[in-house]
Amino acid sequence: MSVVVRAASEADFDTLIWLNQIVQSLHAALYPGDFKRVIDPVAVRTLFATRLAAPEHVVGIAEADRVPVGYVWFEVQARPETAFNPSRPRIYVHNISVAPGARRRGVATTLMSYVEQQAASKGIYEVVLDTWAENLEARRFFGSQGFAEFNVMLRKKLPEGS
Repeated sequence: MSVVVRAASEADFDTLIWLNQIVQSLHAALYPGDFKRVIDPVAVRTLFATRLAAPEHVVGIAEADRVPVGYVWFEVQARPETAFNPSRPRIYVHNISVAPGARRRGVATTLMSYVEQQAASKGIYEVVLDTWAENLEARRFFGSQGFAEFNVMLRKKLPEGS
């Protein structure tokens, strides 16, 4: 299967809604208290319309034989200098989703290569993302792509009303 990635456009909103629901369902299954199982397609369309209009956001659509099979959404972030850190640009990957029938066929790898090519073309040499602790498949995949843990976030749920 030959996979190509192209920039998303407004014509892709229905595809993005469909592909986003795939990753949303996974997140809701892993963390039902944190994620809606089904999301409002109008709200997703609005979100992607806003992101496509912002120059720091990029959405790529993966196609196999001209059929959409995945997407990646990332943001170019300019981290300002602080008293503690030097300034540095980076790319933050917000979402990646691959249609179930296209998994394990190089789609996600091609999408991440697209991200890295975009970073290099912008003179950016750091790509960051996060994944849920229980999403073992994603953690294995990102590890195979050279990503390593550099920050661990912890949480404690308190009783409501406390």
